[in-house]
Amino acid sequence: MRRKLLLIASSILLLAACESYDCTLYNHVGCYGAFDREGVAVQISDTLTITAGKNGPTLLNRSVGTASLNLPLSYWQDEDTLVFTIKGEDYLIQDTVWITKTNQVHYESPDCPTTLFHEIQNVRSTHTFIKSITVIRSSVNYELTTNLQIHLLSASN
Repeated sequence: MRRKLLLIASSILLLAACESYDCTLYNHVGCYGAFDREGVAVQISDTLTITAGKNGPTLLNRSVGTASLNLPLSYWQDEDTLVFTIKGEDYLIQDTVWITKTNQVHYESPDCPTTLFHEIQNVRSTHTFIKSITVIRSSVNYELTTNLQIHLLSASN
C-alpha cells in the first residue's frame, strides 16, 4: 500500500512538473476597422466586397450591413492594397486603400508556430465614398481593438 501511495505521489509531481504552453493557435492577427459618418458609427447597408488589389483574393465577400471589419494583412509586403467595392441596386462604386506597414516576427515558444505582427505606418485612400481614414491603434496583433476608423463621405456628397 505504501508503495502504491509513493507511486501515485511521484506521478502527480511528475505531471505537475511538465510545462504546458498554451499556443495561440486560434488567435488571429487581423486589422480591425470601423465605419463612421460625421463622427457617428454607421453600417454600410449595401453589398460590400473587399479584395487584396484589383484582381487579388477576396478578403470580404458580399457583406451586407457591415459596421466593422477584420481583415488580414500580408505577411511580407510593406504595403497592402485593398479595393473596397460597394454595390447597390443601380450602382457600383470603388475606393482603394493603401496601408503602409512594417512586419514583425512574433515568437512565443518552440512548441508554437511563428506569427507576424504589424505596425501601421501610414494609410491613404482614394475618395469616392471614403472621406479619410484615421489610425486609432497602429499595432496589429492578437488584441481585438479597432486599428482604423474609416470616415465615409456624407450622403449629400
